[in-house]
Amino acid sequence: MNAVTSIWRQLVRRRLWPVAVLLVAAMAAGPGLLARDATPVAAPVEPAPAVTAKADDTITEPVVAKADASDRGRRRRVLGSRKDPFEPPPVKKLKVKKEAKTADAKADEPTGTSGGGGAPTAPSGPVVVVPKPKVYPADSLVIRFGDATAAVIPRSVLRKLKPLPDDEMSLLVYMGLTDHGKKAQFLVDDSLEVTGDGNCKPHPSNCETVELAAGETEFFDLIDPETGDILSSFQLDIVKINRKS
Repeated sequence: MNAVTSIWRQLVRRRLWPVAVLLVAAMAAGPGLLARDATPVAAPVEPAPAVTAKADDTITEPVVAKADASDRGRRRRVLGSRKDPFEPPPVKKLKVKKEAKTADAKADEPTGTSGGGGAPTAPSGPVVVVPKPKVYPADSLVIRFGDATAAVIPRSVLRKLKPLPDDEMSLLVYMGLTDHGKKAQFLVDDSLEVTGDGNCKPHPSNCETVELAAGETEFFDLIDPETGDILSSFQLDIVKINRKS
C-alpha cells in the first residue's frame, strides 16, 4: 500500500492524476472485453432490382419487320446515283488519245494568233495575208518600157536622171516631176520621132522634152538619119508617179 500511496502522491503533485484514473479504468474493463465473441455477424444480401418493362419490350421486338404495302409508295433516299448491278463497268479512255487530240488541235491553229488572258482561237474563215506596201524612192516612176512590137513589156522603177533604154544607148533621160508632181518630164534625143499622149515642148514638130502623166503612153521611133527608115520602136507607159518615199 505504501508503494501505491507514494505513486499516487507523486501523480497528484505532478498533476497527472487524471491519467492514473484512466489507467485504472482500463485495467478494470480489459477482462470483460476479451470475454466477448469476436465473430462478426454477416449483413443480409439485398435482392437485385428487377429489369424494367421497357428493356424487355426492346429485346422482344424483332429487328427486321415485314414490309407493308404503304411503305412501298414512299420515296427512298439513298446516297449516290442508282446503278444497275448487271451493267458492265465503264471503259476508261486512254490518255494517249487525249494527248493526240490536243496535239492535232494545236497543229490546226494558225500561227501568230493570240487572245487576251485566254487560249488562241482559229478564225472562222480563211486567213488572208495582207502584203506590206512597197516603198519607192522619192520622185521615182513605175514604168513599162521596151520594144513596142513585143507581146509583154517589162515593168521597172525609174529614178531621176536615169537614161533609157540603158546607159550605153541614152535616147530618153528622166529629168524629174513638173506640174506640182503630176507629170514626169523626159529629155528626148534628136533621132526620135514622138507620138502619143504626152505634151511635147517647145512644139510637137520639134520635141525636145515630153511630159507624161500617170496612165499615159508615148511611142518613140528611132529614125536612120541617112535613109529615114525606122530602125526600132519603143513604148513608154507611166504606171505610177511616186512624189514621196
